[in-house]
Amino acid sequence: MAAHVRKGGTLEETEGRPCLCNGLLAAVGLGRRRPRSVVEPPVVTVGQDLGFLRHIAPDGGEYGAEAGMRRLSAGLVEEASASV
Repeated sequence: MAAHVRKGGTLEETEGRPCLCNGLLAAVGLGRRRPRSVVEPPVVTVGQDLGFLRHIAPDGGEYGAEAGMRRLSAGLVEEASASV
């Protein structure tokens, strides 16, 4: 919050907003633990190219991680593991 204010923002603008750095760390299991057992919520980003969304949710409805994984793994063939 201090950095945001130092760069010209207001303290009120930070209210209820998560910290991006802490949120990204929380996404990989390294979130901060705050007083009263509050855990930093994870933040996941998708970048700027959102063209894939029309394949995951063609009707513009909600979608989840399962739909995203189906899209990412479409066409992949599972290889049989060799016994050692």
